[in-house]
Amino acid sequence: MSSTLVMRITPKPTKNGWHFKQPIKGMFARRFYDHDGSLGGGVFTLTSDHLDWIDGVIAAGRFDDKDAKDLEAIAKAIRNGETVDMWFEA
Repeated sequence: MSSTLVMRITPKPTKNGWHFKQPIKGMFARRFYDHDGSLGGGVFTLTSDHLDWIDGVIAAGRFDDKDAKDLEAIAKAIRNGETVDMWFEA
């Protein structure tokens, strides 16, 4: 069974959010859940403390346009004082 890494600005419930498959799912899973993205995990909140790492992923990654724009939007939201929740959905 495959899963998707989901992220959404918190604490605002909304249908809008970001959804990632590999390789981004694996990168965030290794950093924040200590696995390769295949095991899932509970809600984790990204804050400004994580912004340098996220910026590094953006700078180093070669992602498709949608994923790159979504990662930039997440970083922008955090720079603007928001937090972003992430979790896995099957």
